[in-house]
Amino acid sequence: KMTALREQAGKDFCGRVEQELKTLNIKNAQFCAEFEPYSEEDASRASTDGLDRMRFLFSANKGEPLKPLNKVISGGEMSRLMLAIKTKMSDVNAISTYLFDEIDAGISGNTAKTVAEKFADIARDKQILAVSHLAQISAMADNNFLICKREKGEKTQTEILPLDENGKKRELIRLLGGDENSGAANTLAEELLAGCKKYKQSLRSSDLQE
Repeated sequence: KMTALREQAGKDFCGRVEQELKTLNIKNAQFCAEFEPYSEEDASRASTDGLDRMRFLFSANKGEPLKPLNKVISGGEMSRLMLAIKTKMSDVNAISTYLFDEIDAGISGNTAKTVAEKFADIARDKQILAVSHLAQISAMADNNFLICKREKGEKTQTEILPLDENGKKRELIRLLGGDENSGAANTLAEELLAGCKKYKQSLRSSDLQE
């Protein structure tokens, strides 16, 4: 009975994670929990947790078979898988703060925008601390800090500097590869900030309606 419950829960959970991965631009993602079979002869090793042993299988591309997660997943895919899992677990666990260390590895463009929106969704009732080099993710943050290293004498020191709105805009321009004196770069940063503000306002409106 315990195994049957776990298998059903695993199937439901993996299905929800698959749908989340599709929104994160892994459109042909397959993710499942594989349980090892057992028989009455294995009863001697049973504990209060039962007899189940399982592993996660993953496939990112159409036509590729499911294989053990740790054998086939790339860095960028792992980042998005972890985000998908945390998104689906955010309502059921007691974790109040998530730390994402460079989850943007291997992603860009529309995928980066989607990740930023997922962060905003989770941050409606959780705190997120994210280390990122992507403008799309940085622009979505409610508070930004610049982490930089400086050499002082024979030592290298790390500084963490809070950014105001102007400082945030300057860093976004830098992340976008532009020049602060460039009108086009300023316009792009402003459009990015405006888009993020509009998205977060839509979330707040949705919360009020609920």
